[in-house]
Amino acid sequence: MRILVFGGGSLLASAFTGTAISGGSFRIARHSDIDAPDLMDGIDVVVNFARHPDDMRLPHDPERDVDLRLARRMAGTQARYVMLSSRKVYSADAQQDAAEDAPLSGLDVYGCNKVAAEAALRDLLPADRLTVLRIGNVIGPERIPGRRSFMGFMLNTLADTGEIVFDMSPFVSRDFVTVEHFAAQLGRIVELGLTGTYNLSSGTGIMCGELALAVIRGHGRGQLRIIDPRHADAFRLDVSRLVRETGLRQTADEIISYCYNLGRALG
Repeated sequence: MRILVFGGGSLLASAFTGTAISGGSFRIARHSDIDAPDLMDGIDVVVNFARHPDDMRLPHDPERDVDLRLARRMAGTQARYVMLSSRKVYSADAQQDAAEDAPLSGLDVYGCNKVAAEAALRDLLPADRLTVLRIGNVIGPERIPGRRSFMGFMLNTLADTGEIVFDMSPFVSRDFVTVEHFAAQLGRIVELGLTGTYNLSSGTGIMCGELALAVIRGHGRGQLRIIDPRHADAFRLDVSRLVRETGLRQTADEIISYCYNLGRALG
């Protein structure tokens, strides 16, 4: 099984290509390769990790959408396509324990763009060749200058300033998953040939302040400072459908321990 990993330079893609898939081998491609004539040659599965930066702020554009551009390139092949969507496709009142059949309206511009992309892919590809994964909040070793993800912000500010600053309540509960567990689940999905729509996260709610304090404990110093105690963007996904298929689950204790070790790695 030949797997095209598009957007192979990302944190998530690097974790995925580090997993062992029975009978599988990887071909790594970057965004600049999207029009390469041989891009799909010999490919059995396409997993896309790339997106256009304008997807975060501008309405959906089928000509800009990386998923749709890749799906069009698959015409005439029998390759399967794996889209990494987002939990932000779910409506605001469905953010707690959202199952795959929960209402879709898009939580923000990015969520609306993912809703549109999912629908367009279903029009382009038959159901037995399409997998849509709605991802929770993936965390990992994100001590990368300028990285604006939740964990990247915590690690960078703690290392650089000695504190983590929240503009929300530390009691906000969110559904986090480690990048390694994400990669293991994705590997099983590809290996098993699963198609359809699945939520991919831990399925457990953890208070953001609890994660921050675990990182601080691991680092051995620092403080958590709250500048705005608003209750913002709590969510948890129902991951039972995927867990039944793969048998893989991650616990809250494992995630807290992981965050402690991320803090410890800061030195």
